[in-house]
Amino acid sequence: MAKKDYTQLARDIVANVGGPDNVKSLVHCATRLRFRLKDTGKANKEVLEGLPNVLTAVNAGGQYQVVIGDEVVPVYNAIMDQYHFTASDAGAENDTAAEESEEKGNIFDRFVAVLSGIFTPFISVLAGAGVLKGVAILLANTHIVSESSVWYSILDALATGVFTLLPIFIAITAADKFNTNRFISVALAAAMIYPLTDSAIPKIGHIADYAINFKQYGGAVIPTILAIWMMSYIERWFKKHLPAVAQLVFVPFFTLLVAGALTFIVIGPLGNAIGMGLAYGYQYLYSLSPAVAGFILAGLFQVFVVFGLHWGILPISLINIQNYGYDTLLSMMFVAVFGQFGAVTGAIFKAKKSKNREIAVSAAISNFFGITEPAIYGINLKYKKGFIFGLAGSAIGGAIAGFAGVKAFQYTPIMNFFELPLFIGKGSSVAMEAVAGVAAWAIAFVLVLIFGFNEENNEKMLANVQMGKKSLTEKKTAAVESKMEAEQKELPKVDTAGMELNEIVYNPVKGRVVPLTSVNDPVFSSEAMGKGVGVVPAEGKVVAPFDGQVSVAFPTGHAYGLQSDRGAEVLIHVGIDTVNLNGEHFQSNVKAGDRIRKGDVLGTFDPEKIKEAGYDTTTMVIVTNTMAYDAVEQAAVDETYADEALLNLYKKQETAVKTN
Repeated sequence: MAKKDYTQLARDIVANVGGPDNVKSLVHCATRLRFRLKDTGKANKEVLEGLPNVLTAVNAGGQYQVVIGDEVVPVYNAIMDQYHFTASDAGAENDTAAEESEEKGNIFDRFVAVLSGIFTPFISVLAGAGVLKGVAILLANTHIVSESSVWYSILDALATGVFTLLPIFIAITAADKFNTNRFISVALAAAMIYPLTDSAIPKIGHIADYAINFKQYGGAVIPTILAIWMMSYIERWFKKHLPAVAQLVFVPFFTLLVAGALTFIVIGPLGNAIGMGLAYGYQYLYSLSPAVAGFILAGLFQVFVVFGLHWGILPISLINIQNYGYDTLLSMMFVAVFGQFGAVTGAIFKAKKSKNREIAVSAAISNFFGITEPAIYGINLKYKKGFIFGLAGSAIGGAIAGFAGVKAFQYTPIMNFFELPLFIGKGSSVAMEAVAGVAAWAIAFVLVLIFGFNEENNEKMLANVQMGKKSLTEKKTAAVESKMEAEQKELPKVDTAGMELNEIVYNPVKGRVVPLTSVNDPVFSSEAMGKGVGVVPAEGKVVAPFDGQVSVAFPTGHAYGLQSDRGAEVLIHVGIDTVNLNGEHFQSNVKAGDRIRKGDVLGTFDPEKIKEAGYDTTTMVIVTNTMAYDAVEQAAVDETYADEALLNLYKKQETAVKTN
């Protein structure tokens, strides 16, 4: 199976977040590209959401988030291969600029941005370790493996080690976030953990009457983040004031000495106090009414996910486990996942459009494994009802889990069915968590089956003709086409005074000409790719619009890049989003490098089957090197045939090359 190429998608995404110069840093989580931009106003949300593989774009939590879904990793890799963005703000021109950038936005946005920037790079490791822990617990509780056996010890070490040594992971990503040396950061985090490994170090030490707890930083979150943040300023101070010849040794020496002493004496205890405060606050609110807390938290959790704000909440689970040995928030997260799962599986059975059914099946598979964004943006939130029904199911499931007092005994950032064993333990009921999850799923599923998911009322409905009746989308399309016809009568004339006709681009597809600005795709209609026109095809044949060469022939057969002998560069793109058909209903007759003569058949396609699959067949003919000409004029209106003039390309007289 050929490896999918994300190169062009990577370029399009970067171009529409304002270009590479607008990107300060880039990280990714399980489903999203998380950009930190210099100016979010330069991002083009409409165009981004029109790109293939992009589910939506959200500006929240101090980050510009482009939601991809399951394919986020290869898309991220394609971007990094081309642009080599940093995962931190270290690319800022100087430290002052970096510090000033952190001051933008409100406190909550900055807080969420810091947390997400720190945790998202190793989210997959935490999720994998969570599954490992679930496997170990399940094997032990079913007596397949004894807790005293070597195999259990191996599994437990693999699952628990990352959480005990979590400060090391935090140190690496926090160093990037705070623009400081990774290795000094890791050394400081290692110093915080080291007392746990040496029995000779007392648990409590004293400076005069001041007590210092040395063995409290296993799995520490807030103390580590604060320690690295403080260290970043200390390191910069020493780098500024020590002579260059002494920096190699003495910057780490003095940074570790000062930051380490402050961490054990001040920052660590302060961080623990903040963590304890958050844990106590959460526990107090939860204890007022666990069922109500579960109803609210589970019901709203996926709303936080939509805006990428869940990272401001999830660390509380880590702190709870560190302080109490268990957490109740994760039980709410579990049922929230299954609420959206119920809605999207219901959509599989209720979808009238084959494309929506395919999206729902793919999204449901991702959702089952704990990744909800494809379900949310592909179906549930897109059509609104499904998302609301998912929240309703989650709220009821959360109330059940809260009422039963279900607890999780190890942290994981991604909840799915395989994580259920994490709820096995004293004072908890894994059976009730399963009941809560099933309830959340079933309620959302049944609601969608009864009331549907609003598919027929969404403006993005796919065309579908049954028993001679037009769908709502077709009626809407007919109205738009009628408007286009009216607009064509008043097309603005291009002032070509002082110019000479340099080249003619002939029509490659028989059909009705429409203005490019009216086609239903923001990338093309914005003329960002160049000026041109759209043609609503009357037949399925694409011919060469001039003599020249094929520069690009997409293997899917839906698009061709051509260059004429006179220098015009033209893109012929058959249909909107038809790349998703992966070549179905298309046949290409040429390849890159082929010579072409005007009228040669480049390829064929089946317009009716493409429409039945739910795609707009409007074919764009775009002069991609528009800037090389002084004017691009539409030559044809209404019905036009192949071999008729479609576009006239003009240059000023002194630079024009006259046509024969």
